[in-house]
Amino acid sequence: MVQKLKIFFGRLSKSRILQHILFWLLSFLILLNVLKVSAEIQRIDLIYTAVFHIPFFLVVYLNLQIFFPLWVEKGKYFLYSFAVLGLIALGAGFYIVLFNHWIDYFFTGYYFIAYYGFLDISLFFGIYLFVSSLLHLARGWFRLQEIEKEKNLTELKALRSQINPHFLFNSLNSIYSLSRKNSPQVPEKIVQLSDLMRHIIYESDAERIPLEKEIKMIKNYIELQNLRTTESEKIELEIAGEITGIKIAPMIFLPFVENSYKHGLKSGAESAFAKIKLAVNGGHLFFEIENSKGNSPVLNDPRYKGIGIDNVKRRLSFIYPGIHSLKITEDEKTFKVNLKIQLK
Repeated sequence: MVQKLKIFFGRLSKSRILQHILFWLLSFLILLNVLKVSAEIQRIDLIYTAVFHIPFFLVVYLNLQIFFPLWVEKGKYFLYSFAVLGLIALGAGFYIVLFNHWIDYFFTGYYFIAYYGFLDISLFFGIYLFVSSLLHLARGWFRLQEIEKEKNLTELKALRSQINPHFLFNSLNSIYSLSRKNSPQVPEKIVQLSDLMRHIIYESDAERIPLEKEIKMIKNYIELQNLRTTESEKIELEIAGEITGIKIAPMIFLPFVENSYKHGLKSGAESAFAKIKLAVNGGHLFFEIENSKGNSPVLNDPRYKGIGIDNVKRRLSFIYPGIHSLKITEDEKTFKVNLKIQLK
């Protein structure tokens, strides 16, 4: 039963037609009990309630299909307000004419009158316009959130696709070089590469992952990159605070680490360095990375393009709105990132 309800509400959230059908069905059931002339629902009650909805149906969809695109979506709220008042007056007039004159031509065996006066029925129209407009705006807001979420997932997939090929080939070449030398490090490096690629391809699909896994991925990345750097250029990584039980969005830190290698250790800078510090303290996560800058021609090679700090900025603004701060500073010789995230 619970599963069927989940399926129904899942379909309802995605189907605009189902949402409109449900709205008018609920309206019919509610008004049927309001407008009935006796304790038991009679055929005349069904007819009256159905006809009663005709002017409301017209007014609601004139508002949603014409007035909204024409004025609300263009920010012309003053004109929209006057138009809605006119629409309410038009709907009220149509209701009175419909029940006092026209309905008798279609249902000759019944006696119908307009029970509500102009002001009373205008209040009805105002309520319907308010509720339907609110639902329309809410649906638009939720749809916008879905689009932003889809965009965020698309960007995350783009991050994975950008880091995989170039880094994978370099790591395989490094491991191959070790194997040629019969190095005992080969099995360990293969396991590290396997863990890293599994994390990037599969585990990063989750909205949140344990911080330990993200740190392990960074460590594996550093270990594999260090196969291609000299001993003095190895990156420094410092972890502080209690990291157990903390979950974060995946693939937040790796772009900065990748950037530190490209612009720091492999950039041709004198006394190249890269230092990373990750700390958890007082309900906040602090990530700091500083690296040297160089001017190697390799930085302009499209094959060496990083995964994009701008992309990470957009993801942070979506995943941690209002609860993160990102400060990037640089000069001729150094590049520094300070990221602070409030942990929920």
